Amino acid sequence: MSCSVLRLSDLIGQSRAVTVLRSAIGRDRVAHAYLFSGPEGVGKSTAARAFAQTLNCERLHERSPVEACGECRSCLQVARGNHPDVRFVSPEPDERGRQRTEISIDQVRFLIHDVSLKRVVGRYKVYVIDPADRMNQYSANALLKVVEEPPGESVLVLVSSHPAALLPTLLSRCQKVAFQLAGRASIQEHLVSLGTDPAAAASLAALSGGRVGWAIRASQRPEVLAARQRLLDLCAGLETQPIGASLRIAEQIKLHGVQLAQARKQEEEVGAAAEDEDESPRSGASGGVTDRALRADLPWCLDVMASWYRDRVAAANGGMIFNTDYADAIRRNLRGHDGAQAEGAIEAILAARQQIPRNANIDLLLESLAIRLVSGSE
Repeated sequence: MSCSVLRLSDLIGQSRAVTVLRSAIGRDRVAHAYLFSGPEGVGKSTAARAFAQTLNCERLHERSPVEACGECRSCLQVARGNHPDVRFVSPEPDERGRQRTEISIDQVRFLIHDVSLKRVVGRYKVYVIDPADRMNQYSANALLKVVEEPPGESVLVLVSSHPAALLPTLLSRCQKVAFQLAGRASIQEHLVSLGTDPAAAASLAALSGGRVGWAIRASQRPEVLAARQRLLDLCAGLETQPIGASLRIAEQIKLHGVQLAQARKQEEEVGAAAEDEDESPRSGASGGVTDRALRADLPWCLDVMASWYRDRVAAANGGMIFNTDYADAIRRNLRGHDGAQAEGAIEAILAARQQIPRNANIDLLLESLAIRLVSGSE
């Protein structure tokens, strides 16, 4: 089985969080409960796994600064998910194989029972609950008893992008470790180190909004990079299109959102089937997508389009262009246009983006946007 060994040094743009965790381990002042909080996709789950590996690394005291070796039996077991003293708790499928949205009371009861048992091989028993805000009221209350009276040498790590959804009494008993959005340059450098084309890495880093996890996943999905290219090509020719082409353009934008949602749905269903060797992927994996799924992927399409116009403004003012593989097209597009047109396009795209989660009619919204972009009118 292949596995990925994670170290605290692998976290991108999280030096403060890493310092807190390293200091706790180095001074032997590890808290019994932590809350890893911050925006989606910034590395909280990666940090939780790296923290668990570091706590139980067999060669920990041979290394400075504090870091898991990534080679010992314990590190490899945590990476594979089969360390006897490290458990990861997330929503599980129900009896019919459908993914639950909540961490059940039975899962927490099992955790409570497991915490009471002696360690097997590690220095610490580590429980990562991710995402912790998926616990319902009963699960959270049951966990509270463990957090209030934790057995020695056990560590609970609650991971959440929405800590306000957790019980205040639970939050008050956890040491907070805040994770932040990473810098664009750090994300770009990391993507290039993973083999991403430098131009695509620069664009994805800009589009990521500081979410390194999103940038990594996007760089590994061919359909995302292909959609980016097609959307930028679309933007390059928009202002030469007649108003009558607006409906076709709106349909193209929507199609990219649908294709991304379809690809993501297929990946999720194939992954779920792969967990059960007796179950083949469900038919219709590449079929239609729900309105909710479309609204989840369409904003990214608009972000790509907005990046084109931001680059136009930057190029006009001698600033940095992030879609560097389109630099020549962007500069050609400047001829005969002033910055106000590009800024107006950005405002129109962002306004449309804000309406997507508000149940606005997608077809009408995109057609109106296309008319605005084609005409360049205020």
